[in-house]
Amino acid sequence: MKFVLETGQNILVHGYDINEVTISGINADHPELKSGLIDDWDADNHLGIFRKSVVISADGTIKSWSPQNISELNPEHFLGFSESNPEVVLLGMGQHLRFPSQDCLAVLQQQNLGYEVMDTAAACRTFNVLAAEGREVILAMLMIEKNDI
Repeated sequence: MKFVLETGQNILVHGYDINEVTISGINADHPELKSGLIDDWDADNHLGIFRKSVVISADGTIKSWSPQNISELNPEHFLGFSESNPEVVLLGMGQHLRFPSQDCLAVLQQQNLGYEVMDTAAACRTFNVLAAEGREVILAMLMIEKNDI
């Protein structure tokens, strides 16, 4: 059994719903607060609300991810994940489990990255568990949309 001290400084997925994900641990000095990536910010609770696809890592990095739905994914969207040397890349593909094309997944394999494809809700929950364990994990997620097929 491993116990993890929660300091309040960790970036975790606080909640998810149709067209938005709330991420906790975003302090007033977080670089993404000034970048315009965060759609809404709750200063009292250090929560950022995102309404576009994002990539977050356990170290607190948050980046825009340009594809907004699975049909926009191409292999170039999977480059650069190896920069932070993650143990695993979690791919949240929207409301339902859908797999990116093999060309996209091949880019991750070429970078020697382990990955898991999930619906976005499951990927968020898994990210929280792994991040709380102190694991190097990246979550690349598409938003959950009402009209997801």
